[in-house]
Amino acid sequence: MHSTAHAKGKIERQIHYLRHAFFAARTLTDVDDLNAQFQRWRDAIAPQRPHPEQRDRTVADTFADEQPRLLPLPAHPFDTDVMRPVRARKTPSVRFDRNAYSIPPAAVPRPLTLLASPTTVRVIDGAEEIARHARSYDTGQTIEDEAHVAALIATTRQANPSSARDRLRLAVPAIATLFERLAARGESLRAHTARLLALLDDYGPQELAAAVARALETDALGAGTIAHLLEQHRRQRRQKPPLRLVLPDHPGVRTLDVTPHRLESYDALTRPDPDDAQ
Repeated sequence: MHSTAHAKGKIERQIHYLRHAFFAARTLTDVDDLNAQFQRWRDAIAPQRPHPEQRDRTVADTFADEQPRLLPLPAHPFDTDVMRPVRARKTPSVRFDRNAYSIPPAAVPRPLTLLASPTTVRVIDGAEEIARHARSYDTGQTIEDEAHVAALIATTRQANPSSARDRLRLAVPAIATLFERLAARGESLRAHTARLLALLDDYGPQELAAAVARALETDALGAGTIAHLLEQHRRQRRQKPPLRLVLPDHPGVRTLDVTPHRLESYDALTRPDPDDAQ
């Protein structure tokens, strides 16, 4: 027990020395710069300190005595990559170390494997590498591959007449540009699509087109901004808020055609019957 505690203390002293003698007040730009600075410090400065037990000798002196007895390093370096299972959720990207790394849109629903080295982040689908990025040591960053962004934009352009997005594109063509710019920012289009459809039903294509054009001009993208613009315009014209007619889900109700009648026929119901007067 004593020897274990003693060894633990010796290791902690070495970590303390490294932290204060090398890392303190040092500026590092990236991993390569860190390794280069550490190699210079390791070869020129650290070996000259006194040995902790043989105070009349330096660390370099004792290392020169021990070096012939050391085993050679392995011919192939150990694999030190971090391996982690990942899965994209709403956007075509996976998260690692508080950053987001893009992947092809087609890989969003599948379970994937992330491999991170000190310099590279790779994403594997089965045995195939589908993404490779330079590793970022910042936080809150989105690291994108231009090919992934282009594929995402192409996916949003695919025609599907029955889809909600194509209904919006047909009613307001500028919404295609809005979707492209939202996709390039890595945003999920599902929530924006649902809200824009509701705005189309409430305000109509002409009003919605004007609001979308304004949002694109100011780069204030998103369905929330467009809803705010529509509401501002409504208030300026002192119009009443739109009232949505919510029908039940019963198919017989939604497909029912109602023929409107002239209002005069209802007025006739309020007139007295001449036969009743007799």
